[in-house]
Amino acid sequence: MNKVGIDAGGTLTKVVYHERGLRHFKIFPSNDIGSLSQWIQWLSPSSEYYVTGGKAGKVKNLLKTAVQIPEFEAVCKGSAVLLSEEHQIGGPFILVNIGTGTSMFLVDQEKQEYRRLIGTGLGGGTLLGLGKILSGLDSFRDIISLAASGKRENVDLLVKDLYEDGDTPIPGRLTAANFAGDYKGKGNPNDSLRSLINMIAENTVLLAARLAEMEGTKTILFTGGALAGNHLLKTDLSQFQDILQYEPVFLANGAFSGAVGCIINS
Repeated sequence: MNKVGIDAGGTLTKVVYHERGLRHFKIFPSNDIGSLSQWIQWLSPSSEYYVTGGKAGKVKNLLKTAVQIPEFEAVCKGSAVLLSEEHQIGGPFILVNIGTGTSMFLVDQEKQEYRRLIGTGLGGGTLLGLGKILSGLDSFRDIISLAASGKRENVDLLVKDLYEDGDTPIPGRLTAANFAGDYKGKGNPNDSLRSLINMIAENTVLLAARLAEMEGTKTILFTGGALAGNHLLKTDLSQFQDILQYEPVFLANGAFSGAVGCIINS
């Protein structure tokens, strides 16, 4: 191998490299630069390294010859390539990159152009930070696992809770107010974590769907490290197709869009 792409995010560092004609993927905690260093020494310290992301400076201190790639460019180009490979979808789309925080872009594959539209502080960092406050857990995987058995209706105030006669102006399953339900002793960390994931998804979709409408597309591609192994977040991001005009798309390796883009830009 001669080129390695590294996306050093605030929470996770994603690595992509090619070997024997195949693309390989690895993930390291961004706060464990030692493990990344040991792996690079084992892999190939003489390879060409291209790095992006908020923690790119730490990687460049480790790899003096690493070339830094603009983060937005890397994410957008990498996402477009993976979208074409996995789904054969062309044309403009809204890219929602859910990392520690979330950025949203318009990507035009035909013109090979991209434009950042908006961002929000809700993302994987929110899930990890508030998840720890609610449950005492500091592992992303453990938080998701515990949330899987939770019921958000035990802690959220739903639309159907406001309309006791059952005649709701919008689907009753939707949230009227996050964490505003009448607990009555029912709430537990599992329920709160499930509500937290849904809260992040709801607000992300509402923003993204509005952007898609404004830009004249229905395709919304969701990528980023927060989606890695997080089937609950994917489910929640897909739940509004009956009331919003959008088509959610996910990538098998969407968390690695930035790292793939690094290699492309090299």
